[in-house]
Amino acid sequence: MKRILLSAILAIVSAICVSAATVAESDRVVVAYVTSWSRVIPDPFCMTHLNYAFGHVNDTFDGVRVDNPERLHQMVALKKMNPDLKVMLSVGGWGSGRFSEMAMEGKRRKSFAEDCIRVVEEFGLDGIDIDWEYPTSSAADISSSPKDTDNFTKLMKDLRKALGQDRLLTLASAASAEYIDFKAIEPYMDFVNIMAYDMANAPKHHSALYESENSGSITSDGAVKAHIAAGMPAEKLVLGMPFYGRGGLKISSFNDYKDLHRHTGVVEKWDEKAMVPYLEDEEGVLQLGFENPRSLRIKCEYALEKGLKGAMYWDYDGDNQDGDLRKTVAKSILGDRYAETRSANYAGKRVRFKALLYYSENVEEAHAQFAHQTIDFFKKLTYGEGYSLELTTDFSKYPYEKLKEYDVVIMPNVTPWAPAERAAFEQYMKNGGGWVGFHAAAYNDRNTNWPWLLEFLGGGVFLCNNWPPQPVLLELDTQDHQVTKNLPKEFIAPASEWYQWTPSPRDNADIQVLVSLSPKNYPLGIKDIVYSGDWPVVWTNHNYRMIYLNMGHGDEEYIDATQNLLFVNAFRWVVSQDPDGDPFDR
Repeated sequence: MKRILLSAILAIVSAICVSAATVAESDRVVVAYVTSWSRVIPDPFCMTHLNYAFGHVNDTFDGVRVDNPERLHQMVALKKMNPDLKVMLSVGGWGSGRFSEMAMEGKRRKSFAEDCIRVVEEFGLDGIDIDWEYPTSSAADISSSPKDTDNFTKLMKDLRKALGQDRLLTLASAASAEYIDFKAIEPYMDFVNIMAYDMANAPKHHSALYESENSGSITSDGAVKAHIAAGMPAEKLVLGMPFYGRGGLKISSFNDYKDLHRHTGVVEKWDEKAMVPYLEDEEGVLQLGFENPRSLRIKCEYALEKGLKGAMYWDYDGDNQDGDLRKTVAKSILGDRYAETRSANYAGKRVRFKALLYYSENVEEAHAQFAHQTIDFFKKLTYGEGYSLELTTDFSKYPYEKLKEYDVVIMPNVTPWAPAERAAFEQYMKNGGGWVGFHAAAYNDRNTNWPWLLEFLGGGVFLCNNWPPQPVLLELDTQDHQVTKNLPKEFIAPASEWYQWTPSPRDNADIQVLVSLSPKNYPLGIKDIVYSGDWPVVWTNHNYRMIYLNMGHGDEEYIDATQNLLFVNAFRWVVSQDPDGDPFDR
């Protein structure tokens, strides 16, 4: 009898081990949520599924309303870059109601399901994600009913029937695995995204992997076990991870990962039991629980060890500009699949040229805003068979031997400061490198102490600027240049902080001024007023493959089509002058 019992136990263990290895690398998923209110354009190779948040149950309880439809079209357009990407509409979100009323009547449920198909077909989506938070609960100030759980099952059945087997149906689930009959809905679901975050607030960690003195009552491990016990197979579970931290005491409740560096009076600690980082104050109290690349890597390894289908995160825009979190998840879950896509061209079938965009977050807010807008602008230019774009906030990673691999360097708000970084950039430019600089990237005064930069820019140092930012009338100095040939002789540029230089770069024989601020603008400014003087705005130095554009203050620099065309012309012209030949002819 003991021998039979032991054999049975070994068989069960063996089955579990087999189950934990059944999700092949080719079937693993990385699900990224992107919001309707953010502006970031995602790298479509960092995920397999992109969930757009949000759609909602409409006011008549029988259809779907989509937030910011134009942005959803932008997300679907990413499939042109990565045809394997799945884009889905997530319906719901915290505080999104009318689910209970819709689900309680068969006619409304079927009408809602049919409208989901309309939205899928209208936008070219791959499926629907349901984020009802939560059936039978009014915690989010939404209506609820004791019958919601049963009606949720009926809704999943109706959605599956409407969507068919070729379209995806997923859902976002509370970490506790409450509110839903998982055994009943399992046949209808492709997979379930576990929201293993917001499980506590400071002084507890909100997304601890394992129990510790810093964890809340639920952990990521506990959430996975709860869902399996509730009847959802491991291979249909996706472990959710936050790209934000939760505070609540001395630090505000919600903090994107990209903003954590702004907190002072705290130090970063690591919980060896919970396997997560946190910020601790001088009294030893946990003030903010968050994730970093180390903790995400451990969670991804956990997901693979447990035989889960993959990982999910909320939300893409919470990551820093270098993509440290999303890259960690993609590498950990997708393995060689991610490596293969990164070795291929981000922009299309072949790389015409490579661009590096160097910017800083440690600048005044308006200059950081412009950098973020610039990143989005140049990312969009990579669509199709264009070029590869790499982002960095650390120029020390690019000595000359690495820097020379790039056809052009874009600097929206800063130039290198450390001596070694300056030397590398100077060598790069002297050896035929390309540069497109904006606004503060050319700022120099008596404290800059970089003689070569002064020569590179034409000899002018900062004299003054108008304030506050305002739109101006610009006029072309020439229409016989590739940068300006298709622009109107005069046009109104969006509001900016405009720099004036002394001496004027125009006085340097090596400088060709292409666009200037019209004297018709004088007096310019309200607080800081400029009454006269020469005011070059766009110019190039004949000794280098470069162009400087004085625009670059705030988040509205890309609202004007004429100015955007100027930016594209300038970028294309610098790239086309490559000493190895025009990349656009390759």
